[in-house]
Amino acid sequence: MDTCRPDALEAVASEYDFLPNGRVPTATSLGSNSREFMRYNFTEEYREEMDQTAFVTFNPNSDAMLDPNDWLLLDEVWRDAWEADIGSVRPRTVTNRSIAAHRELDPERTIIQYQQPHTPYPHFEKHDCGALAIEDDANDRSGIFGAILDGKITREEAWEGYLDNLRWALDDLELLLSNLDAERVILTSDHGECFGEWGLYGHHRSTPVPELIRVPWVVTEATDEGTHEPPAASTDPDDVGLDSKLSSLGYL
Repeated sequence: MDTCRPDALEAVASEYDFLPNGRVPTATSLGSNSREFMRYNFTEEYREEMDQTAFVTFNPNSDAMLDPNDWLLLDEVWRDAWEADIGSVRPRTVTNRSIAAHRELDPERTIIQYQQPHTPYPHFEKHDCGALAIEDDANDRSGIFGAILDGKITREEAWEGYLDNLRWALDDLELLLSNLDAERVILTSDHGECFGEWGLYGHHRSTPVPELIRVPWVVTEATDEGTHEPPAASTDPDDVGLDSKLSSLGYL
């Protein structure tokens, strides 16, 4: 779950049976943004494991960082399922593609990357805030985080929007966990998100502060109860350009 912080999971844990009560276990990410996460994890050292892995991702950074030939399956959902009106890929689309891939291929392992709780926050309708340009400029004044800096919204309001976006993904994870078989499922994130800590908002490359590199590491399991049948997926690229998708997420 892109940008998911451990304390965010703790804040909503009571709403989901598959999350632990109390302290959420954590791990340290190798990157403070998605490109670093991909660059430092998916290396030649793990070529054999990657060759047996299905990877379903919403993240357009895969275009620059991942080679489909390295994977049993690389399903870049963002290529044909992006929804311009919300500037994202819905969790249900990622869930559907992941269930279908897992049932068809029965891979040794599957990596499933949801966009949420990453910006934008479609449920946060009080203010017209797009995504923050987060890659290089910690003082960028656009998007949700720019609205905080400009005093248009409070940090607490933005945090609630972030938690709502997290719930959007977690609601679908309930469906996912009852529609694929896995003895070991790890709920984690590529990196975290800053909400004013260290004077930072969003997430930035090469910034190893705790809020960005400390990620959840919740171990659970999944059983395919056959309660959901994914619809056939589109194979036609959508008409939204790569730069527009990256911009929606704050990368351009």
